[in-house]
Amino acid sequence: MSVPRSNEENERLFEELKPFLSACNPKTKWKLWLGITDEADEGAWVDIETQRPLEYTNFRPPFPNGGTLYSCGMMTDEGIWADSNCKAKRCGACQVMRSSILYLRGLCFETEHRTHFRWFGYAGGRPLFRGFYNYVIMWDEDKELWLLRHAETNETLAWLENTEGYPLGRHKWSSNGSLCDESLPNSLHLSLSLCTEEQFACASGHCLDNHSRCNLFHDCEDGSDEENCSVVGVRAGYQKHLPPRGHHDSPLEITPGITLTRISDVDGISMVINLEFLLLLTWRDERVSFRHLDRSTKTLIPKRDSEQLWRPRSQAMNLLAGEIKLLDETFTVGPASNATLPNFNSVERDLVYPGTHNDITLSTHSAAKFTCSFDLYFYPFDVQECSIDLHLLDDFEGSVRFAEGGGTASYTGPKDLALYTVRNVHLDSDDERNLLRLKFELQRRLGVILLSTFVPSVLLLSVSWATLFVKLEALNVRAIMSLTTLLVLYTLFSNLSSSVPHTAAIKLIDIWFFFIILLIFMNIMMHIFIEFVVLLPKKTHRVVPIHQSVLRAEKVMCFYRFFVFPPVFSIFNLVFWSIVFLDNKNQL
Repeated sequence: MSVPRSNEENERLFEELKPFLSACNPKTKWKLWLGITDEADEGAWVDIETQRPLEYTNFRPPFPNGGTLYSCGMMTDEGIWADSNCKAKRCGACQVMRSSILYLRGLCFETEHRTHFRWFGYAGGRPLFRGFYNYVIMWDEDKELWLLRHAETNETLAWLENTEGYPLGRHKWSSNGSLCDESLPNSLHLSLSLCTEEQFACASGHCLDNHSRCNLFHDCEDGSDEENCSVVGVRAGYQKHLPPRGHHDSPLEITPGITLTRISDVDGISMVINLEFLLLLTWRDERVSFRHLDRSTKTLIPKRDSEQLWRPRSQAMNLLAGEIKLLDETFTVGPASNATLPNFNSVERDLVYPGTHNDITLSTHSAAKFTCSFDLYFYPFDVQECSIDLHLLDDFEGSVRFAEGGGTASYTGPKDLALYTVRNVHLDSDDERNLLRLKFELQRRLGVILLSTFVPSVLLLSVSWATLFVKLEALNVRAIMSLTTLLVLYTLFSNLSSSVPHTAAIKLIDIWFFFIILLIFMNIMMHIFIEFVVLLPKKTHRVVPIHQSVLRAEKVMCFYRFFVFPPVFSIFNLVFWSIVFLDNKNQL
């Protein structure tokens, strides 16, 4: 509420009141509330807003009357002050402490000073707004229209049908087409408000900070700050099938980023990997501009806006059957940088962010099956290197390429899978700038394989070796036990082979089983031919006594089971495990 602080301000307020004397309580002389009270301390009048004591008053006897019933101040039809009951009905005058300059936006003024308007008294019972130059906004009481007129020619240039309020805020005006050299349509949106160039004007005329615009919250009482929130603006003649140019008219460089999010299945038989990945492609486009960006984080571009933009397209080279499933796709831009103000004639006072300084990022979340050539020589100690190979379309040859050394790669899924451990996820550096290759390694987990393959085979070989300690007379026992271990070992080898990809190349596991089978086979041959070899008659045709033959056979068997079988097995293991742990450079 208004509180005059001098005779000049009191006189000015009274002059403002005069046009409304017949409307404010016409049957009494008590007209206008003032923003003062002595309710807290009788006779000590203070400003209601600041609670500070008044240094100036304009009470004239017999006022103030005094008493607790009369605790509010008002102005009479003579401009003097009086105290009154606070529950009475009076008019009120608001005191606004801010710039008195209004800005008319939406026309084609050559200089910003021409947008300035000020209150210039009253006409037709309503305020008249006078521009610093040749324009006037006034109320036509007969036509009940707000008129935008040229002060020199007295020509009506535009009009507004707003009978209930004032022309403040953003409104749709009608025009006779003579504005701006007849370059504007017959209806146009104009804004008349106190909002400076750094502020957004609500439709009601209230002002907001630019960063409160399109923040998913109604800061304007009428909700107009959440209207027309398009993020992307494209230059005239923009063709989204044509890629933008890079710096100094060079080929556009796209910064890639790949995140391997999940490896759902590894099919070792078919050599196929089922996985999900997130591909990020970042670039800049000087042909577009942005609005309503966040200064601290990225801003999501709505689908209706992203459909206007050029987008890089690539194809996966090692897809199984060429099938890929797109799970999600989003466009983002920012964080915002290098904001500029729009032209001072613009009604929408939205900050503009040029495409040359703000990154556009296309994020695609996809699922697909990729082929991977397994090298199984070191199976089951193998480490398989697989990749996702993405190639830019041939349409972009020479105009678009991946940035050299600027990409990122990561893996966010579980490190340990059912049969493999994922490691060493990286982007492969390649001279071919239109090819992007994400490589990762799958190291086979050995726990189950060692327990189900190597341990049983060693135990079976131990059983076969144990038959060498059975008495020579028990040939049936020795032969049956050796043959049984051979059959069980072959069955184990056959089952393992069915779970491994079929290749013509020999694998370490094949060498291991072949050697174990060979040792068991040698044991069986010893059991069968030991007595025949020992009892073979010599050239003298002298008959060897039975007890001497048995003794000689036991010596041969003893020599074999202690000095032939164990050393051969030990030497083989030394060579085999040396190859596994020393020659396989891919192992940890």
